[in-house]
Amino acid sequence: MQVFRRELGANRKGWLVWTIALAALNILMMSVYPSFRQDTANLEAVMNLFPEAFAKIFGLDQLSMADPIGFYATEAYFMVILFGSLYAAMLGASILSKEEDDKTIEFLLARPISRGRMLADKLLALLALLLLFNVGIGIVTFAAFAIFDVGEYSAATLLRLVTAPFLAHLTFAALAFCLALFFVRRKSATSTAIGMVIGLYFVDVLATLSDKFELLRYFTPYNYVKAVELVRNGFDPANVFVLLGVTIIAVATSFFLYNRRDITV
Repeated sequence: MQVFRRELGANRKGWLVWTIALAALNILMMSVYPSFRQDTANLEAVMNLFPEAFAKIFGLDQLSMADPIGFYATEAYFMVILFGSLYAAMLGASILSKEEDDKTIEFLLARPISRGRMLADKLLALLALLLLFNVGIGIVTFAAFAIFDVGEYSAATLLRLVTAPFLAHLTFAALAFCLALFFVRRKSATSTAIGMVIGLYFVDVLATLSDKFELLRYFTPYNYVKAVELVRNGFDPANVFVLLGVTIIAVATSFFLYNRRDITV
């Protein structure tokens, strides 16, 4: 557990910055909602001005900004998903690759600890940081709904909206962790992870806008945590299984490759 505690300590500042930033963003978004709600007629008129493609991407064609849950789902949720996924991927890519980049891997492996145990501790730290990250944002989001006069809303639906991002973040972190095994430099691993998150986001947008590319949506984690589906139908067990399945495969692949990898020191 020494590696686990070491990783928690080494990454606590980054975790704090990202958590505060996204939590503050949610507070800011919900603080302006009451003023929107007071003028529903003008709000609906503004929504009608949005281009059809824009409305489709953010779910404005199916959810109403006049509703507090609809407002959060269309205005804040996607930012938690996207920026949170960036943090998760960067963390997943750097938590392992930094050892070789910083030339500390030789010292770490010289200790009485197996590669598998070291990898497990790092993955456990990654899981704990992402869990705390999402719990922190979730608590602040619920607090924002309680503090500001947002009107009536479904607490169960909001719980789904603050829980679902964790599944996407976990998937991106596992994929980035696995991808990092193909790089020696932390910068290269992190850049690739960022490119993966942003690239898959645009693939999801493309699949949303064009029927020709609809099949591509099944290859992006974003597709399995759509705000519209969560608000209207709740969690789809199949979507949860897909994300957890990809995460498990990525983790298993990481163990397999790392135990057979030549370590650069």
